[in-house]
Amino acid sequence: MEFSSIRFLLYFLPVFFLFYAITPKSFKNITLIAGSFIFYALGEPRNLLVLLGSICVNFVIGRGIDAAKEKEKEDPQRAGSGKWLYVLAVMGNLAVLCHFKLWAEELPLGLSFYTFQVISYLTDLYEGETKGEKSLLRFVTYLAMFPKLISGPITPYETVRERLADRRVDAEMIREGLERFVLGLALKTLLADRIGILWVEVGKTGYESITWRYAWLGTLAYSMMLYFNFYGYSLMAIGLGKLVGFDLPENFKLPYLSRSVREFYRRWHVTMGLWFRKYVYIPLGGSRKGEGRTILNLLVVWLLTGFWHGVTLNYFLWGVFLWLCIFVERLWEKLPFAKKLKVLPHLWLLFVIPISWMFFAITDVREVQIYLTRLFGVGNPVNGNPSDYLMALRRHGVALLCGVICCTGVVEKVLEKWGKRFTKNLFLTAVFWLCVWKILTAGSNPFLYLNY
Repeated sequence: MEFSSIRFLLYFLPVFFLFYAITPKSFKNITLIAGSFIFYALGEPRNLLVLLGSICVNFVIGRGIDAAKEKEKEDPQRAGSGKWLYVLAVMGNLAVLCHFKLWAEELPLGLSFYTFQVISYLTDLYEGETKGEKSLLRFVTYLAMFPKLISGPITPYETVRERLADRRVDAEMIREGLERFVLGLALKTLLADRIGILWVEVGKTGYESITWRYAWLGTLAYSMMLYFNFYGYSLMAIGLGKLVGFDLPENFKLPYLSRSVREFYRRWHVTMGLWFRKYVYIPLGGSRKGEGRTILNLLVVWLLTGFWHGVTLNYFLWGVFLWLCIFVERLWEKLPFAKKLKVLPHLWLLFVIPISWMFFAITDVREVQIYLTRLFGVGNPVNGNPSDYLMALRRHGVALLCGVICCTGVVEKVLEKWGKRFTKNLFLTAVFWLCVWKILTAGSNPFLYLNY
């Protein structure tokens, strides 16, 4: 079930929060777990047992790692048992993820996000950065809570450990949670879904039949559609988290204002970037072993990032392309005049990121090749319409302009300056019902990251 569906907005959400509000404090985790399993089952009932079984197995493994580390402290000769249990646990979780990605017909919703959270918990537990969870109830709540179950953000256990045991929701958290949720719903429904129509029209026209201007409009549309889709969902998740008493981490920080690909991915899907940095890049040596090793480590990270998104060749090429862009940036930064040029790095970012999304958006590599030739005007369109881009601008120009403006963070700043005024609440209420009306009349496109 998706956050931007009528079934969720008008049925599940009010019923769940009614029960959650009247549930005594000591039983709120039970209500949250029950609601989360119902939420998951309404979307994908066949894999609910897979999720529950994996959670229970990882809880037992976590307790085993905890016990092994305690025995190691008492008897140094026992050193190593905890390490092997940890290694086997990580390999087992990755094996399950690889199985579903490579061989299964269907990937369970949220499995990639869930796997990363489990690995972060087990690693932090093994490294002594967090305490092991002794309560199965709290552990299930951490991994299965519906606000972050299928779309993240990837949340380290330590950041929510205390609130799993003791939390309360005050009026300020409710106000902020509702504001975040409505803003995310609006970005997904009123921007991402509407801008996405342009990208769909490009595909229906046929990549070989579009002009280079229309091709660039297509990349712009997909870039903003993906951003507002995922950013909107992250905001909804954070808002829902606040409504049940959790502060989930921020996942997007105005990435299109970046001045390099590296900065872009420090601002885009922040929690995943931090995960790869902490659990892959730094253990490989990070930037501590010379320039050559750093470049190799970055390549490994980007290849794994591509695999996380999918196992087809286009995701591999996406990762390699971004790695090459970062390699070029590192060479550029060594030039004596590089720091004096302030605008060029930003233009570079706005040039290469939309191109990179074409590897991400088009799974057929031959089709990617055709699209790239159209982007750079190589050859003539097949039965193309020279004014196709003008027709697209007439239909979607307003939505594209609104998208460009919203990429700057101006909406968030206006809402922040508006403060806690009653008129702001009225405005957000109207926006919510506008979104509901839009979903009822025009439908809602699926969340793009449901398959990752």
